[in-house]
Amino acid sequence: MAAFLTDNRGESTAKLCMMLIGIGYLFPIAAIWAAFDYWKVLFPDANVEFAVTALYQVGSIITVAALSFTESFVLERRIMGGFIGQFLCLAGILSFRWLPVATATLYQLLLGVVALCSVATGYLDSALLSLCSQYSSNMQQYLQIGIGFGTLVSVVYRDITKLLMSHDIADATCAYFIIALITVLVCISAYRLLMSLPISRHVIDRTDLDEKLLDKSSRFESPLPYACGFSPGGCKDSEESALGLHDLNCEAGTSFTAVFRVVWFNQLVIFANFTLTTFCYPGLITAIPCRQMQWLKSGHWFQTILLTVFTLFDISARFVTQHRVGLHYGNIQWTAVVRSLLLPLMIYCAISESGSDLLSMAVVASFGFLNGYCASLCLIVINEIPTLSSEQRKTCGRISACSVNTGLCVGSLGASALASVLLSPN
Repeated sequence: MAAFLTDNRGESTAKLCMMLIGIGYLFPIAAIWAAFDYWKVLFPDANVEFAVTALYQVGSIITVAALSFTESFVLERRIMGGFIGQFLCLAGILSFRWLPVATATLYQLLLGVVALCSVATGYLDSALLSLCSQYSSNMQQYLQIGIGFGTLVSVVYRDITKLLMSHDIADATCAYFIIALITVLVCISAYRLLMSLPISRHVIDRTDLDEKLLDKSSRFESPLPYACGFSPGGCKDSEESALGLHDLNCEAGTSFTAVFRVVWFNQLVIFANFTLTTFCYPGLITAIPCRQMQWLKSGHWFQTILLTVFTLFDISARFVTQHRVGLHYGNIQWTAVVRSLLLPLMIYCAISESGSDLLSMAVVASFGFLNGYCASLCLIVINEIPTLSSEQRKTCGRISACSVNTGLCVGSLGASALASVLLSPN
């Protein structure tokens, strides 16, 4: 084990740790989404998935926006605080079963816990992309793989607990959230291990990411060249670009405004991709009815399988982002265009009486694959813009966090509006 940690300065272990951190990043809200069948039993008259998603995303974007005005922040404090907050929120939901309160009160408590969870995740949002930007773009890929795994793990946990405890959905949900709590603890351990590796020594030395310190005199190099393995020329091109563009980088500055002028178009693509994500997931997917496969209708198994299909294809796509099919930071907008073409089909599957269960699964699988590939790639290629210095990439990471959360928020609000207009019962 010790040899594994020291080989290549712990790069292999660092990638594994970053993937585990990615799992914990959105895992709590994914766990709440995956328990949609339990919420339907408790609150049969409410569109819980849409309400939870909208509230969560609004809370996250408000938190990230508020934190973006701070001139400095400590990575460890925000990341650990975010994970601990998520742990406490999941523990609170676990206790719902034993609370002697009315259903209406329990529903308000659920929304309150979701709001707190959004604040905790906002703390993670404001720091994780900045942390990841201090390593190679390979690490961004592993973070994105972990995020996909977080959604997949939450759904698989739910599938297993439902299968093993099909006689009592309350018992199954209780076991599910206990496992979820253990998962968050594993993610915390992964972050602590990452920070102890030699490859993270430069991060430890500069844990306080004060924008005032990110000036011309404070340039430092990451142990791994940026875009290594992704740029056409590999590490060599990255090193030459860094040398040739260093003076331009220093002159450009690292302020939010200066960096945004360089990356605004890519940030717009990030916003569009993540808007599409929450417009369809999870609310629109779980709103697709079971039409022909009647044996999957009871217990909301059809919708559970749709979520599983989505996450399986989502995580599969995150493993192939090194295959660019001609995409790069200059034409990444095509990812949002292609994904938009599937949106009418998703709505058709949810509202049309002539829809097919097989068509629904195919459309959800396609949307899941494109979600994993496109959402990950747009966050990876932005770090490959050659005019960005290592210092500017930290600021870019904070801007990306705002773009991600704004997109998720707008998408969830759009999904809620769609639900009230098209999916409300007659």
